[in-house]
Amino acid sequence: MPSKSTRRFIIVDDSTIREARDRQEETRPRKRQRVDEDEEEERKKEEAGSAGARLVCDPEYYKEDGDCVVRVDNILFKVRKELLSTSHTFADLLEGRRGAIDEHPLQLHDISVEELRALLFALYFQPDDGTLVALPLDHTGAEFVILLATISHKYAFQEIHKWATEILEHTASSNPAFMESCSSATLSLMVDVAVQCNILHLLSSVVDKWNERVYHKSTPSVPAMQAADKHELLSLRGVAYYVHVQDMLDRQTHTPEGGGTQLRVDPKLNNGQVMRLLSGYCSLVSYWERLRLKPLELPHASDACTVDAHRSCVATWERRWVSAVGWKRILGYNSADILALLTCLRDQLGGDEELKKGTTPECRAAGLDLLKTHAETTRKRLSDHFFGCI
Repeated sequence: MPSKSTRRFIIVDDSTIREARDRQEETRPRKRQRVDEDEEEERKKEEAGSAGARLVCDPEYYKEDGDCVVRVDNILFKVRKELLSTSHTFADLLEGRRGAIDEHPLQLHDISVEELRALLFALYFQPDDGTLVALPLDHTGAEFVILLATISHKYAFQEIHKWATEILEHTASSNPAFMESCSSATLSLMVDVAVQCNILHLLSSVVDKWNERVYHKSTPSVPAMQAADKHELLSLRGVAYYVHVQDMLDRQTHTPEGGGTQLRVDPKLNNGQVMRLLSGYCSLVSYWERLRLKPLELPHASDACTVDAHRSCVATWERRWVSAVGWKRILGYNSADILALLTCLRDQLGGDEELKKGTTPECRAAGLDLLKTHAETTRKRLSDHFFGCI
């Protein structure tokens, strides 16, 4: 009689019995085989679809003197192999390839047609041409250099990458006209390159300029919010979310009967970003309420004010603070606009005659300076309010 296979089990505890590992492993090769077959079938489908695509020669970079054919999507490039081989990454890909045959190109899947064209432009670039030097001064040129920085980093063309990133750094730090007028898409691409290539100086310059433009509303806040969340850029996140909260409150409507508030947010934001906005709004309002009821502690100008005299200064400071936060001008701001409220409060106290009479000039100046510093610190730490819900 044929022998029957014996199944073995392991008693794990009083309520759990599982099949022995060696029995489990018997079935694994069959599952792997099926996966392998599925992968092979998928690969054949991709090759069939690829073969059926109509191939087109690139009008600029399918050159007669080329000895290497490269394919991206359905575009063929015929270029000199020695140019591509200046990158050790490409040199490895081209190793063993002989001749330039359209039917058997080097096919690249992780690069766009535009990126390869930018790379080939730089590789064929003649030093006495001078064209590239002026490109970053306009928006098309900047986008080209960004593409070039990205692809040269990916394929380790070190000289080209150095050249492209130096132009971007110079543009970000020394071309204010460009940085004031470029689109959010360009700023986002520059941030992507800076993060991907770990160029900290470029990242700092772009984020600082983007912060200022968003804060002064010369560029929309939503693209900045998306870039900040993508790369965890806290300073940009704080300013962008803060500005969007103010815009959201400006666009709010009310139900005619119950008086309920209807908030409108940009449809491009996801649920997590909306939650961060709402929690940030609550946090900012709560912060102002605490600050309104508890004045900042007045610094003691010890070189010009005695301890006893300072007690009088503190009492006057706190009394005028409580009075100032109830003035009509301050009440005209929404309670989440903390930066405007702090600026307005400082202006009000700066012109308050009773504060001038009831404090020494030195203590009064120290108090106003403290308010200014507090506003600056609050702006730097705006992201603390937009952490979402715990």
